[in-house]
Amino acid sequence: MTTKTWYPAVFLVVSIFQILALTNVSADTSSYYTAAVFEFVQTQKCPLNAEEAQKVMQFNLDIYIPVAKLAKEKGADILVFPEYALYPECNRTQTTLFCELVPDPKEKANPCVEAERFSTSPTLRTLSCMARNNSMVIQANMAEYLPCKGEPGCNPSGHLQFNENVIFDRDGTVIGRYRKEHLWNEPHFDLPREKQIPKFTVDFGTFISYVCFDIFLERIVEVEEMNDVDGVVFSTMWENTMPFGMTVEFFESFAITMNTTLMAACIQLPGQWALGSGIFSGPYGALAYTFDPDGLNKLVVARVPRKNKVLEDPKSSITVVHFNGTTSEWDSDGENVPKEGSEIILPPAPSDRYDNRYHVINMENYTLHQITKPSDSFEECHNGLCCTLDYSADAITQTFYFAVYNGTQDTLYPYYWGEEDCLLVRCDAAHGRECATFPLWSNDVFHHLNVTGNFSTPFVYPSLVNDHFRLVPYSDWNYNVEYTTRGHHGNINFVSNKGQTLLVAGMKGRLYREDPAASFY
Repeated sequence: MTTKTWYPAVFLVVSIFQILALTNVSADTSSYYTAAVFEFVQTQKCPLNAEEAQKVMQFNLDIYIPVAKLAKEKGADILVFPEYALYPECNRTQTTLFCELVPDPKEKANPCVEAERFSTSPTLRTLSCMARNNSMVIQANMAEYLPCKGEPGCNPSGHLQFNENVIFDRDGTVIGRYRKEHLWNEPHFDLPREKQIPKFTVDFGTFISYVCFDIFLERIVEVEEMNDVDGVVFSTMWENTMPFGMTVEFFESFAITMNTTLMAACIQLPGQWALGSGIFSGPYGALAYTFDPDGLNKLVVARVPRKNKVLEDPKSSITVVHFNGTTSEWDSDGENVPKEGSEIILPPAPSDRYDNRYHVINMENYTLHQITKPSDSFEECHNGLCCTLDYSADAITQTFYFAVYNGTQDTLYPYYWGEEDCLLVRCDAAHGRECATFPLWSNDVFHHLNVTGNFSTPFVYPSLVNDHFRLVPYSDWNYNVEYTTRGHHGNINFVSNKGQTLLVAGMKGRLYREDPAASFY
C-alpha cells in the first residue's frame, strides 16, 4: 500500500516542479528570442567536376556544423547563414555541380529523418540534421536544381537552377524556401516562374525570407504592410557602396524605417565589396553587428525583443570561429577598417580576403555645400527636394559636404533606381570632382546635428555613422517622418555632449515607383 501511494506522490511533486520550471522558462523568454547570424569567409574556388564540388561543400559544411552547435550553446533560437557561403559564385556549368533538389515546404519533408529519399541531396540533409540536432531554426542559402524538360520556359539543359534560401524548423523539417527574385549579375541562376510569399511561422514568431538585392527594391514594402510579420531573415553577398549603401548602415536604417527586426548574414569577401553582418531592431537600432575586413569568420548573437516588448539587455556577443575549429570571443570589431577603400582611386584588391574595396556614388549631379565653420545652419535644394542642415562641432578640419539630390541613381550601371538624398558626408576630391571618394576614418567631433527634408515618399531611411564605420548608438539620435502639405517631412536629430566623429549623417528617400522592372514582379 505504501509503495502504491508513494510513486504517485513522487510523480505529482516532480510534475509540479516540471510545470514550475517550464513556466519560469516561458516567463523569462516571453519578451525576447535569441538570434544568431554567421559572417563566413569564403575561401573555396570554383570546381572543375562533381568530385571537387562535393569537397567544396563538405569543407564549408565542416565549418557550419560547429557554428550551429556554438550558436545553440549561446541560446540561439534561429541561425542565419549568408548567400554564396556553401558554394562560391561560379559560371552556370560550375554552379550546376552545387545544385540539389529541394522539396516544397507543403510536403513537410524532413531530410534528416528521410535519409533514403534525400540521398542525392547531402547538403540539404546535413542542414536538416544541424537544425534537428540543435533544436534550432536554420536559414541557409543553397543552389536548387529543378527539372523542367519539355515544359514552357525551360532552359535547354532541361532544368532550372535558383539562388535559394531554405528554412528548417527545430525538428529539421523544411518549412520555407525562397528563390531569389532580383538577380544581381547572376547569369548562372534563373528567375522563379511565379511571385512568392516567403513567410514562415515558428514558435517565436512569423518571419519573411529574402536574398540580397531583393531587400532594396519595392517588393520589400510588403514587409511594412504585413502586420503579422515579426522580422526579416536575410542572406546576402552585399556589394558595399559609399556613402549610403554599406551593409550595416543600410541594414540598421531598414529595420528602423520598417519598424521591424532584420537578421542579416553577409559573406566576408572585402576585396569583392562584401562585408558586414548583424541583428537590427526597429525600436532599438543595432543589437549586435560586425564590420571589419579581418579575414575572420564571426558568429554574432543577440536577444531580440518580441513585438511591443521592452528589451532590457541584448546580451550580445561576437565569436570568432577559426578554420581549425577553435573559437575566441571578439571585442575589437572595427580595428582593421582601413582609412580608404574607394574603388575609383585604388587598384583591384590584391586579396579578396584582406583588402577592402567599396563602390562609390558619383555626386557630380548633386547640389553640394561644403561646411567649414564649427557651427552653421542652412538650406539646399535639388529638383524640388529641399533639405536643411543645422550642426555644431569642435572644429571642421577635414572635408565635409552637405549633399542634396532628387533623381535617378545609376552609378552601378546597368542597375538604377530613384532616390532623394539629404546627406552630410565626409569626402575628398579626386579626378576633378570635389566630393568623389569617401574615407572610413574621421577626426572632427560633432555634438549636434539636425537634418530635415521634404520627401515625396514615406520610405525615408536614416543613417548616422561614426569613424571606422561604427554605427552611432540609436540612443544618441532620433528620427521621424510626418506627412505634411509639402510631402513627407523627414527629420533626424543627434545630440551628444561627448560628441561623435561622424562620417555620414542624413536620410535617403527611396522612390520605388521610379525603379526599373528588375523582374516581372
